[in-house]
Amino acid sequence: YEIEAVRNKGYILKGSADVLSKEELESTIHTKWAGTQVAFFEETDSTNNEIRRLAEQGAPHGTLAVAERQLGGKGRRGRVWTSPAGVGIWMSMLLRPQIDPMAASMLTLVMALSTRRGIEKATGLKSEIKWPNDLVLNKKKICGILTEMSTEEDAIRYLVVGIGINANTTDFPEEIRATATSLALELGHPVCRAAVINGVMCAFEEYYGRYR
Repeated sequence: YEIEAVRNKGYILKGSADVLSKEELESTIHTKWAGTQVAFFEETDSTNNEIRRLAEQGAPHGTLAVAERQLGGKGRRGRVWTSPAGVGIWMSMLLRPQIDPMAASMLTLVMALSTRRGIEKATGLKSEIKWPNDLVLNKKKICGILTEMSTEEDAIRYLVVGIGINANTTDFPEEIRATATSLALELGHPVCRAAVINGVMCAFEEYYGRYR
């Protein structure tokens, strides 16, 4: 946090850093239930795995796991999602919906709609949904969504919805450089990741209500 001091006048907050921490997220997320329980990790294998572990321990509906860095980020069909430290939004949400498992796939679209609106609210950027689980800006990918489900018999035990957003990335690996972009590259300046997360959580609460 940049603070300027002026003799005999006091101090002024010039600007806030792009900080991710449990305390920062809890003070930034303004929802009734979505993301109000935050588990933060400086480093983990994947936030989807963290939510699975928390779910097995009885964590409540709406629990959010956020990581500064993922060592084993997952994409669709076993692909690797590159998740470097300090630049991206790597998070997963725990859901315990009382619905038929056949209706669960729609929750990927619910999260896609929520992420699109959350990004627009926080940055002004209008992304597009690329079915079934990506968001794109100027035809380049900025977000991927991965939904996983645990069931028993004909009932859902819990769902994990993972979201990866290229927020402040400025340099991508050569193999995806032509097809990926970030919020910072599109805007020309960094974004506050906590504000984007809050936007997504607020939108998800609304869209999930409509879905229910």
